[in-house]
Amino acid sequence: MEKKSQNKCCIVGKFESLHRGHQFLIEKAKKLCNQVNVISINKFLQNPLFTPEERNKIAENLGVKLTNLKFEEIKDKTPEEFFQILRNLGCSRLLAGKDWKFGKNRSGNIETAKKLGKKYNIEVLEVPLITNSGEKIGTSTIKALLKEGKLEEANKLLGFPYFCFGRTVKGDGRGKELGFPTINVKPEKRLLIPYGVYAVNLKVNGKYYRGIANYGVKPTFGENEPIIEIHIPNEKLPPLPLHTPATVEFLKFFRREKQFNNVEELKKQIKFDLENLKQFWRNGLGRDTEI
Repeated sequence: MEKKSQNKCCIVGKFESLHRGHQFLIEKAKKLCNQVNVISINKFLQNPLFTPEERNKIAENLGVKLTNLKFEEIKDKTPEEFFQILRNLGCSRLLAGKDWKFGKNRSGNIETAKKLGKKYNIEVLEVPLITNSGEKIGTSTIKALLKEGKLEEANKLLGFPYFCFGRTVKGDGRGKELGFPTINVKPEKRLLIPYGVYAVNLKVNGKYYRGIANYGVKPTFGENEPIIEIHIPNEKLPPLPLHTPATVEFLKFFRREKQFNNVEELKKQIKFDLENLKQFWRNGLGRDTEI
C-alpha cells in the first residue's frame, strides 16, 4: 500500500460519463491523496451523455473536484506544455493507464509522462485498466446500449443509473382523467434512450419516489415535444409548483412508445405496464439509489 499523501492526485481524460472505469481510477487516487482533481478535456458534443451540471453532481457524489479544460485551447500543446498546465493546477501525483496518450497529435505516452513527471516533480503512477468481460469500458459503448434501450447493461457500466435533470411543466391533465395522474418533467437535454415506457426514480424536493414513466411525444394525442410523464403508483405527491427542479433516473426499459387507436386501448396498456413495474419491484431491482 502506497503512502497516502496530503498533496493532490490528478487524473486526466475526457470523463464524459465518469463511468465505472473512471471510478476505479478515482478510488485509487483517493487512497493516495487527500484531494483528487479530475481533469476533463472537453470537446463540443451534439448529444452529450450528461450536461455540465449533471457531471458536476456526479463528481460531487464521488467526492472529487472536476476541472474542465477546453480541447480547442490545449490541442496544440506539446506534452511538456501540458505537464506545465498540470503543475499549475497543483498536481503532485498523476494516475494514468498504460494506453494514455496526451499532447499535440497524441504524441505523449505513459513513458513520456514518467520522464516529464520527474522534471516537474509530479509522480506518475501507472494503473491497470478496468474492463467488462475483457472489453475496455467506454462511454461510446454506454451510449450505444442506451440507444438500444439496454438500460440495465448501460447502468452496470456507468456504476449508477442513467439520469437527467429537468423541471416540472404543466401537463394536459389527460393522465388524471385516465386514472393515472402524472408529474411532467421537461429534461434539460435530449435523452439518448428510445421513446417509451420505463421504470424510474423521481427525486423532487429532496425526496425519492419510485414510479413508471413515458418518455416521448404522446403520438396518440398528436404531440411532438419530448417530455417525461411520471406516474407514482400508490402514493400521492404534494402539489409541485411549475419549474420545480427534478431528477429522473432510468432503471428499466419496458417497451417503445406507440400510438393507440383509442383511449381504452391506452388504459389497458398502462395497466399492463404497471404490472410489469410491480414485477420489477418484486424482483428487488427498483431499490432507491441516489444521484
